[in-house]
Amino acid sequence: MILSAREYAKSHAGGCSARTVIRRAQRGLLPTNHKGQKVGNQWVIEIGDFSHLKDFEIRLSKKKAKR
Repeated sequence: MILSAREYAKSHAGGCSARTVIRRAQRGLLPTNHKGQKVGNQWVIEIGDFSHLKDFEIRLSKKKAKR
């Protein structure tokens, strides 16, 4: 899904300003699957889809300490 900075601010960033979203994109502070880039004179945010990973079972285990 591709959204403008203003649309992204309203729907995914809790109603903050579009300028705040642009600053976060420039500093790399957006979530992992959200990528911001400037296209022409507009900033757009691309939201990647991770739904294909729902079929995998992920297990976390504590690493054994070396003695």
